[in-house]
Amino acid sequence: MLDKLESLKIFCTAAETLKFRETATKLGIAPQLVTRAVAELEKKLGEMLFVRNTRQMKLTPFGQHFWPKAEALLADSDALFAEGNSLNPHEISGCVRITLPPLFENQDILRRLLKSLVDYPQLNIEWLPTDAHLNIIDEQIDIGIRIGTVPDNRFIVKTIHPVGVSIVAAPELIARRGIPDSLQDLRHNYPLSALNNSNSGRIWAWQFADGSSFFPVQPTFIAADISSELSAALSGRTYSQLADITVRPYLQRGELVNIFPEYNFQAWQLYIFRPHQPLLPARIRLVFDLLIQILRDQFHYATTD
Repeated sequence: MLDKLESLKIFCTAAETLKFRETATKLGIAPQLVTRAVAELEKKLGEMLFVRNTRQMKLTPFGQHFWPKAEALLADSDALFAEGNSLNPHEISGCVRITLPPLFENQDILRRLLKSLVDYPQLNIEWLPTDAHLNIIDEQIDIGIRIGTVPDNRFIVKTIHPVGVSIVAAPELIARRGIPDSLQDLRHNYPLSALNNSNSGRIWAWQFADGSSFFPVQPTFIAADISSELSAALSGRTYSQLADITVRPYLQRGELVNIFPEYNFQAWQLYIFRPHQPLLPARIRLVFDLLIQILRDQFHYATTD
């Protein structure tokens, strides 16, 4: 039988995701354990927490009422145990290695992290921005931030925000060249940018909401990094397919236009993860928890309008 606090943690995560498999991935446990924990909790409470069918899952009225109480109890228990296990900042030492993609927000993320660690003089950060997907185990990486498909349950994963791509162009380029009639018209008759895939040595394919994709035939501009590709779009040089979390502020200011919104494609997640470790060093737990909060604060605009 599962510990009550462990069952509550599983329930609260399931209430957030409304998907047992995603809950298992986020917690780094087997899906069967999620099902069992919820069943045991429902039996103890004498009430159903979820209504489940083959298409969807939602909280029951009792589950909706119980969820905030469970969250509050977990928060209180975390605070209680933290009192007994708190370390003097000067006792937290060593290096934390972090890999992440070259996001435009990296400078702000790093600045906030280092400011948060000002009271930990013995803690060292190794910051490794790269397009390449480093093997987090072989490279002895402590924490990874990535955009893509959430990894399996060998890792502890916290999702930050869904990420998709949009086809954009500067207003002056649209004034000169117009809006393409179709994706194939865009591919063959308009100046496109392309982004090199550092893992394969080829350019990335453009992908669309209808399931189709293509490689730019003769890209006008090829970049090794997203920042340079954005510059090509902003300069009025190319039509580009860029991450929605990247182009959002430029769309809001009218510096870019989403020319084919019906083809916007959203299939990935921005997430932070770490290897599953039975005994996690305090320095890694500290930095991991700080980065979760910093990332969620940094990208909160993407969930609000």
